[in-house]
Amino acid sequence: MMRMHFKRYVYLAMFTMLLQFIVFKYCYPYPNFMQDSYNYLRSAYTNADANMWPVGYAKLIRAVGFFTHWDTALIFVQYCFYHICALYFFFTLLDLTSVGKWPRRLIFAFLFLNPAILYLGNYVTSDVYFIGISLIWISQLFRLVYQASKWLLAAHLLVLLLAYTVRYHALIYPVISITVIVFCPFSVRVKIASGLIMTGMIGGFMLYTTWQSEKVMGTRQFSAFSGWQMANNAVHAYAHMPERPPLQVPPQFAAIHSKVNAYIDSLQHIPMSQRPDGPLMAFYLWDATSPLQPSPGAVNIADNAAHLRQMAAVAPLYNDYGKYLISQHPASYFRYFLLPNFFQYAYPPVENLGVYNDGRDTVWPVAQTWFRYPSNKVYTRSNQKELVLFDYYPALMVFIMLLFISGWIAYYRVSGPSFADMKFRNALRIGTFYWIVHYGFSVLASPVVLRYQLFNMILGVVFGVLLWELVLQAKMKTNKLPNPT
Repeated sequence: MMRMHFKRYVYLAMFTMLLQFIVFKYCYPYPNFMQDSYNYLRSAYTNADANMWPVGYAKLIRAVGFFTHWDTALIFVQYCFYHICALYFFFTLLDLTSVGKWPRRLIFAFLFLNPAILYLGNYVTSDVYFIGISLIWISQLFRLVYQASKWLLAAHLLVLLLAYTVRYHALIYPVISITVIVFCPFSVRVKIASGLIMTGMIGGFMLYTTWQSEKVMGTRQFSAFSGWQMANNAVHAYAHMPERPPLQVPPQFAAIHSKVNAYIDSLQHIPMSQRPDGPLMAFYLWDATSPLQPSPGAVNIADNAAHLRQMAAVAPLYNDYGKYLISQHPASYFRYFLLPNFFQYAYPPVENLGVYNDGRDTVWPVAQTWFRYPSNKVYTRSNQKELVLFDYYPALMVFIMLLFISGWIAYYRVSGPSFADMKFRNALRIGTFYWIVHYGFSVLASPVVLRYQLFNMILGVVFGVLLWELVLQAKMKTNKLPNPT
């Protein structure tokens, strides 16, 4: 029976994937591009081993480019990769507990018929690739608790390293992996060895990236992006303060602080709702008019190697400047960055998902060169009216969080742990632990947007549906019990 279900869902996933892909690519012949896309393409074109972002996704672009520079091939590879990972995740879930017909269909639909995955898969960015890796990573954690296989553990360490090379959000993955492995049925020797190997692999990657950053961008640091992110977050909160008392800043911050104040003063006549820095986004990090930019007004920032080297050069200074602003105004930082970002996690802005190609009909030169387009013009056959669908995704995120939290509470109220399968109980603990750690890290690290939340939405739907199924099963059994009187 399980083999029959396996084949049926594999065939169904393949069929829906191909059908969606063919129809979608007819409507959108060209990939979707955002500023990040051009940085990845530049990294692939130059075969860089360090850049503002991790270069793991750029290596995927280059690997596909070894065979073909056809843009549709790249999109198909990353979309197909997601589906393979989602199938592994789906069958892992079926192995955790007995899943009813309708819950199984709901989970399958959210994994394989989700418009957000389809549209995000058309982007030249690391998002769908990273979601796929994350599905494998957490599936392996679910399995390791009851399947003490050294081969699976070795594969998990490799997947963990791969995730680390693709997105900085994977910084929390080793913490979660080590915590789970401690409770796995391995010997103490294996647990210690896996921890040391994990530390060595990630440490080696960080040292190599640091060395390459100095070679490529002229500054010895693991991540230039983190310094800029710190400055962006701090300046955003500082700019939203109703009053800014004069600060006697240390000499090294005097020049940049003067530029920041002058820029904020120039916006005082504009209502906050209309200001370019009004929304909680990465305005001060990437906008060409940002006072933090070393060359204000520079064009094609993400594809400008000289400008990126300038950004990398000031990243350590900006990291210290951001920390200084936060230390001087901790309450304002909490009020204007952390607190809004706390709620933005639950109601994330649509950002790039709600628009095609940033609203332009052209692409930057590096995209034209890499994909060998005859011109820089791109087009769609769709009127793009369907993109309004993503306006409802923030509300969907709220619903999913409520579904998961209410299901979790109801599960314990009916004494779910007393009758639920041990595999499911362990997976629920891992999923809950991940969400708590990810929530804290995301709120502290950077402004949260919808495309960062799709993996969490998947976990929320899965555990929300499975928890409520167990709750309903428990109540049905209770109602069938004979009356003791």
